[in-house]
Amino acid sequence: MKPSEIIQKIIRHDQSNAGKTAALRPGQIVSGKVAKLFPNQTAEVQIGTHKVIAQLETPLSADNRYWFRVEPGDGLLRLRVMESVNGQSKGTPAESLLSQLGMKLSRENQMLIQYFLKEQLPITGETLRMASEWIYESKSAAEGLRTVKEMILRQLPFSKDVYSALSSVLNGDSLSSIMGELQDELKRADLSSKGQQIYSLLGVMTKTSRDKLGQQAVVGLFSEWLNAKDLAGSLSAFQLLKAAGMFPGEADEGAVIKQLIEDGVQNKPIIQTLSELLKTSESGNRQQFILNLAKLNGVIAESSKNRGQAQALQNLLNDFRNGSISFPAEKNILHTVFKSALSLTINDDIEHLVDGDKFRLAAVQAGKLLGGEKPFAAAALGPQEITMLEEMRNSLRPESHFPYDQRNIHSELKRIITALGFSHEHDVLKLLKQNDDGAVKNLDTLKPLLMGFLTEEAAHAAKDAAERLLHKITGFQALSQESGPLQHFIFQLPVSLWGKISDMTMQWSGRRTEGGNIDPNHCRVIFYLDLEHLNETIIDLQVQNRIINISVINGHSGIKDLTAPFAAVLKANLLKLNYKLSSVSFREPEPAGDSLLARETMTSIVQANQFSGVDIKI
Repeated sequence: MKPSEIIQKIIRHDQSNAGKTAALRPGQIVSGKVAKLFPNQTAEVQIGTHKVIAQLETPLSADNRYWFRVEPGDGLLRLRVMESVNGQSKGTPAESLLSQLGMKLSRENQMLIQYFLKEQLPITGETLRMASEWIYESKSAAEGLRTVKEMILRQLPFSKDVYSALSSVLNGDSLSSIMGELQDELKRADLSSKGQQIYSLLGVMTKTSRDKLGQQAVVGLFSEWLNAKDLAGSLSAFQLLKAAGMFPGEADEGAVIKQLIEDGVQNKPIIQTLSELLKTSESGNRQQFILNLAKLNGVIAESSKNRGQAQALQNLLNDFRNGSISFPAEKNILHTVFKSALSLTINDDIEHLVDGDKFRLAAVQAGKLLGGEKPFAAAALGPQEITMLEEMRNSLRPESHFPYDQRNIHSELKRIITALGFSHEHDVLKLLKQNDDGAVKNLDTLKPLLMGFLTEEAAHAAKDAAERLLHKITGFQALSQESGPLQHFIFQLPVSLWGKISDMTMQWSGRRTEGGNIDPNHCRVIFYLDLEHLNETIIDLQVQNRIINISVINGHSGIKDLTAPFAAVLKANLLKLNYKLSSVSFREPEPAGDSLLARETMTSIVQANQFSGVDIKI
């Protein structure tokens, strides 16, 4: 499935309405037929499916077709004839116009002219030349033509940047896939501060809820294992870490501790000192061992929050010095020292202690254990480990990201929108008008970071992915616009589901209030999400006078029965918000096509939001 198909469906314009949207402007060229002649060189001219009354610059014959150039003037439309399209001119209409504009009679240019004529798009020489260049450079002529059409119909600035941005939305990969690609490229590169910020931000936004929960679990298990006060709990946590794949199944504590110290970042004072202590312990040099133990005590004592551990280590040091503890020490005593010291590094950053890839894989497996997705691994656990796993499941689940709570979902969506930088230009303008602390904080989001990153020296592959991601964000901003008294917002967000990242696409349309917002009393929301079990799901929600009608399109045969128990709850909760639920209808998609998005069912619910005259249709 191509994710951009949903965008194309959502922003689809009726061909019959194209002429209404693309207003005629001075300098544009149109093909028209003179239908009727009137006095004072005025005439009724048919342009596409529309008839207009125009002032003609030269006398013409009725029933003939001509190329007209729109002339500047007030009041009545003024048309200057270029050359007739049939009869008097040589070659096809496309060849005739290309010749008059001094453009090459290439197959691509003729296709471009024919497309403009078919779609009844207004033409200028500059528009054709720029569009010809962009389409020549694009991977697909059809995709390029569709992008140019949207630019004209939406009256967007006719520039290469806008073309690239809109093309990325209409034809490019999904937002989350580009983010993942950029993250992979940044991982292999030497990063500047902006690159590091982008990498960190992408890491948060492309992580599933299961992985986030699993990551918290692994960190918690590490802390529990390194806790020397509770030996039983420490052992259970160690077994769970092995079950998650953090450590080999046959490894004992001593081997794991040694490996952690050897693999740890050596410029960390505690790790470096532990490494020296381990070597002197294995060498049998008592005097050097005591010196390194004293050095470790000094490193730990530097922080006031470690006083308890420093005192315990000082007591141990005294016992070694006065001979109360013989040397070499027993393994459990050394393990206690090493684990106590390693526990201090967890609060810093666990990934400096363990291999990052291994940590991420363990987080996935831990998430699966918490979600009950690894029954065989769970069955091999002992009673204490099962109890610890259940306690961890209960304590972490409320903290999982994107919880199923209305207010938290709202704040999470808002956070993602802000983090991507969809409101970047608004925040800059707000900052210029007034010194707003919130606006300053919002400037450190993905879009401005990408803009800064593209000005730096970086690997070509990373810059290419960064540029495509920037175009994707900008393209959605370009599609969100006003149309008469209506306001439209369309965006795509990477949403963290339990076991996957899904691109959620939404379009909000409605009357514009005096404050510039969408009127919550009269609006329409079209929502698309590829779910883990229900797969492609489209919700069309229409609000009129705070009465809501919901239409659901989904291929799951039992979706109506599955959702029936929640209908009363939905109705009651909407009533609390002063909305009345009128109906919830379900539709199965047509059986044609490879994807729900390719089926014509979509066209019945997702049409262009046009405004004409004084009537408003949402």
